[in-house]
Amino acid sequence: MEADKGNEYLPTLSELLQLPIFQNAHVLCGEGMEHPVSGVFLSEIPDYYNWVVPNELVVTNCYALYDSPDLLREFVPRLFDLGVAGACVKPDRFLGGAVPEDMISAARELGFPLVELPAGIRFTDITKAVSDELLRRQTAALRTSLAVGELLTRTITEGASLDEIAATVREITGRSVLILDAINHRQSVALTDADAEHYPQPEAAAFFEEAARDADQHEMVTAGNSFGTLYLFGEKHGPELPPELLRQILLSIPLEISRFHSVHESEERGFSEFFFHLLSDSVLDDAAEQTRADAFGFRLSDRHILLSLRMGASATDNLQAMLFHRTVFFRALREIVGGAAENVRYMDRGGDTLLLLSSPDDVPRFSELPRQLCDKLSLFLAENTELSVAAGCSRPHAGISGLISCNKEANLALHAAGSRQGSKVLRFDDLGILSLLYANDPDREIKEFVKDMLKDLVDPSFAKGVELLGTLDSYFRCLGNQRKMAEELYVHYNTVAYRLKQIQEITKKEFSNSKDRMSLELALYLYSFFHS
Repeated sequence: MEADKGNEYLPTLSELLQLPIFQNAHVLCGEGMEHPVSGVFLSEIPDYYNWVVPNELVVTNCYALYDSPDLLREFVPRLFDLGVAGACVKPDRFLGGAVPEDMISAARELGFPLVELPAGIRFTDITKAVSDELLRRQTAALRTSLAVGELLTRTITEGASLDEIAATVREITGRSVLILDAINHRQSVALTDADAEHYPQPEAAAFFEEAARDADQHEMVTAGNSFGTLYLFGEKHGPELPPELLRQILLSIPLEISRFHSVHESEERGFSEFFFHLLSDSVLDDAAEQTRADAFGFRLSDRHILLSLRMGASATDNLQAMLFHRTVFFRALREIVGGAAENVRYMDRGGDTLLLLSSPDDVPRFSELPRQLCDKLSLFLAENTELSVAAGCSRPHAGISGLISCNKEANLALHAAGSRQGSKVLRFDDLGILSLLYANDPDREIKEFVKDMLKDLVDPSFAKGVELLGTLDSYFRCLGNQRKMAEELYVHYNTVAYRLKQIQEITKKEFSNSKDRMSLELALYLYSFFHS
């Protein structure tokens, strides 16, 4: 027998048998126990079949049937045809203390729930217990309906946040909740207490695979547009939501997503247009541009860092998993940059995501921010191999001309990162020789390049610097032939090998790597040129 639709808040017979009143009852046939129970029918009349209605639980001592074998044989088949939830039989008085075997056989053949009641149980107590449970569930259904209505109202009028909605849905459903916002790359998780112990890190990518494996998935589609997915997972603590209430919830969440997108899109669009104007148009009046920037709470004179990101194809073909991984990434990104700068702006450009970080010139450690951000982002991507992300980060620059430099450097670093397999995060300073080709200040760039490549070798306070620089120069003149180097430098062969090892340890470069060799040779040439 199948439960009628629309009875989501009615208890099933298996649930009712958990009530204390049935603690000594004995299940003779346990099939069909998930049928909903709408009430109790006390059967003590021969023509009971004219009065019982579907979904009722029949409770009887068979007083009207016990002296008629035919009526007893017809009892279970008739109840089954009438669609009742099941039968509870008290056999102690009129059936000789045991339910007839014909009745049990018919129940098992039809998959009809049949329960034997103990002696001494009162039918009025059964009626009261079932009625109390029905009333409790009806009250819960009313509260749920009111809660959904309140959620919808708050979403429309007060602007409930995605986290507030997730928490409310958890309370309504009694299940853990995951909401994927496919429009704004957000996610919100509200776990039950039991699931909070099971999922200690709901922000991790592995969480999605485990949580979504057995979750009820509900795509949020409005006017033909998908806004994401609602996942309900974990152990159920209550009946299923009626379809109408679930439909209202699935309407409430896109309202929040649309509102969030509308507010932020308006702000971001205006700033993005202004930002790209500064990059591409001739700026004639800095003061006038600052007046426009004031409307966005943005100081052009600040120091700026630009991080340009490009997401590649996902490692999974599962669309929902891909959306989850994207929201995990952007959530981690917001946490990485959170508090790193006074002003953080997100922008879109041709499918790439731009992050502009700005702070006053006197903010300490701002110069170290590119390295810190890239290190943290690289670590996150190494732990989340499902993602394919290329990122390029500029150095800090101030003013309008600085923004232009940031854009040039971030684009070059992104291009270099995107040419490599898998996820890669590069700073402009990581580009080595390429950074010289795009420098706005060649002299400064050359000094930085030499210092970055040769490190302590060009530090006047390093006693062995001159000696090791001479060894490095000999290495390139002799094409790496250490015997020729030993002859040229008038030292033992082992001394040459030891010095070369020192050079590699100090510069963090390997002579076996062609790019490292080229960078070291160019740095040495430039150093010699400017110090000759």
